Amino acid sequence: MDKKKPFLDQRKQIIQGEMTDFGDMTTQFDQAHTKLEQKVAAIIKEEKAEDEDDMPPKEPTDITYLKGKTGVPDFWFRAMKANRLVWDQIKEKDEEIMQHLKHVDTITSENPETKNMVLTLKMEFSSDNDFFTPNVLQVSLEYESEDQVKEIKGTALEWLEGKDPTKKKIKKKQKHKKTGETRTVVKTVDADSFFNVFQDRKAPAPTEGAEGADSEEENEAKDKIDEVQQLVEDFHDLLIPDALEYYLGLN
Repeated sequence: MDKKKPFLDQRKQIIQGEMTDFGDMTTQFDQAHTKLEQKVAAIIKEEKAEDEDDMPPKEPTDITYLKGKTGVPDFWFRAMKANRLVWDQIKEKDEEIMQHLKHVDTITSENPETKNMVLTLKMEFSSDNDFFTPNVLQVSLEYESEDQVKEIKGTALEWLEGKDPTKKKIKKKQKHKKTGETRTVVKTVDADSFFNVFQDRKAPAPTEGAEGADSEEENEAKDKIDEVQQLVEDFHDLLIPDALEYYLGLN
């Protein structure tokens, strides 16, 4: 990823409209575009022949809609949508929020105290979005070993009224113990959402018991950590390095 950083920085400048003078890059693009069209045609032909997973063949992204626009406003939204592993974690209520996504990055570092590796997913949204503050969100994974996460630290979101997709309201009937009367109450409960990834989590300490068996709560906590770890690693390993290919419909 370090070797690609100059190109990723340049990609960011183009996407956000900070770079508009492309010089001889347009000639290079025209040459590369011809090769990409041939590659897409070969992929489509292969998928039609194999009929893999009964999925429709990939279609190259039509970029004519960008004419007259500055940068590529929906680049990350479209790239994420084309990555099935990432997009499976985006729920229906998350989609509108994701359309405000401006930039995605991952950073690797080291915890100076524990010397453990830390992988951070950073997502920048438009500052005028109508859903939450702050507009820059981060979730950091501290690894205890190469594949085991010790702790997760995320940004605390402040949701605007009625905009929180991580919560939902349900109606529940309650019966009065003395009178026997039944009434309907509205309760707020947790809901599935991509934005649960920003919750702080710690790997539970093993419970003392028969043969060291984990409790149901411990297993659930471990499963949640595993889900977040997999998602952040998918961003780091798959989406970010090849986001252009996903955006163009080549992956």
